Amino acid sequence: MKQGLRYGLQGMGYGAVTYLLLIVLQVAPGQVTPGNGVSLLLTSALIGVLSLIFDNGQVEIPLLLAFGIHLVGTALLMVALMAYNAWSIGWTFWLIFFLIYLVIIGTVSLSQHLRVTQINRVLKRRPHK
Repeated sequence: MKQGLRYGLQGMGYGAVTYLLLIVLQVAPGQVTPGNGVSLLLTSALIGVLSLIFDNGQVEIPLLLAFGIHLVGTALLMVALMAYNAWSIGWTFWLIFFLIYLVIIGTVSLSQHLRVTQINRVLKRRPHK
């Protein structure tokens, strides 16, 4: 439960930053209604919780299968978000969706790599027993 909440909050952070960037780039509507905001945060949180599939402590599945499940689940959640907000889904949506998906996956991977590298550096400095 606690881990799901953490993943959900991280997902909300990624979703909010992404949406703000899309507004700045004039890809998303600049006028945000409370319904848009709540639906975006809820969808982002659900995508974050879906990311638990990558946590090896939960379920052991091949990485490629996990990416496939996550990608399809994320796409379905985004289509639901688009439909709820009556936003159009065309080829530009899918292009932007895949680009954003790749950027976020890359960002998360880089963040994890830097964290592991930092932990390994600290462990190397500790005296061995």
